[in-house]
Amino acid sequence: MTDVSIDDVAAAAGVHRSTVSRSFSNPAAVRAQTREHVLRIAAELGYSTNPLAQALRRRSSTLVPLVVPDITNPFFAELARATGAAAEARGYQLVLCVTDNDGSATAGYLNAMQAMYSPFGIVAPSTRVDLDALQASGSKNRVVVLDRSPDDPTVPTVTVDSRRGVELAFEHLADLGHRAIAYAPGIVGTHTAQDRREAYEQVAAGHGTPAVVLGAPDGADLGAGIVDHWLATPVRPTAIIASNDVIAFAVIAELGARGHRVPEDVSVVGFDGLELGAHVAPRLTSVRQPIGDLGRIAVELGERLLTDQPIRHEVLEPSLLIRSSTSGPRS
Repeated sequence: MTDVSIDDVAAAAGVHRSTVSRSFSNPAAVRAQTREHVLRIAAELGYSTNPLAQALRRRSSTLVPLVVPDITNPFFAELARATGAAAEARGYQLVLCVTDNDGSATAGYLNAMQAMYSPFGIVAPSTRVDLDALQASGSKNRVVVLDRSPDDPTVPTVTVDSRRGVELAFEHLADLGHRAIAYAPGIVGTHTAQDRREAYEQVAAGHGTPAVVLGAPDGADLGAGIVDHWLATPVRPTAIIASNDVIAFAVIAELGARGHRVPEDVSVVGFDGLELGAHVAPRLTSVRQPIGDLGRIAVELGERLLTDQPIRHEVLEPSLLIRSSTSGPRS
């Protein structure tokens, strides 16, 4: 008997493939009458809902891996949720793969992607090693890279304009009257941390103010190390731009533990615009990355690979969420 695909069911039922997918994976999202119709057609055709079994038989699947370096960072959790919703809306099933910043794990997941006959994969790499893994695995022509500039122009990418994001944060603080604005970098070696640090140094130079990078010693608690450096700075900055929201949260917590108030003693700006930032005290001012758009466009770029459409590199505009962690400096 010829194997029945999700597209066969969709055609016979007169619905989109995503409706078939939701009828099985998220039935509450489909009207009862439509769901019953789809399930009846699927049963008549002998449709199997085991995606891995289908993949092995047909040598194709709807399984789309999303490879991320760290799921404990809420940015990647929000990214996974947004990408999963975008994939599901198009009839795919997202498979979350966490590397823990290990390039060899990235290569392993990419090899598994081929074994699962995935139509394409989405990778949010942290280092150059991850991108080298694309070449080594032979998956380069079926992968979309997130949150990374295009080192290889033949690999589609979707990123956020880090320089513009830092500009928004810096200009907001300058408009409030801050003249000594420091930067708290992310983990050394990650692409986004390096990109944003360089952007900060360029923006500070453009404003004619000295760049003050609050680094933490290797092995030190990041929040504690940054605050130690801030306290030791001869001209103590009145504002800090953090490389991401998680670092901003750590800095604010450490400042509070040492009796320093935010924003009264020092203003803090994050970079990500995570939902969590609206639920901490003080509520975090942050450069917002359009995480939903990142996930949606990544899936769209992946589908373009299936039909050999021209490679695209999308650069999204950030915005600034002004909350209560920033104010003018004390006179």
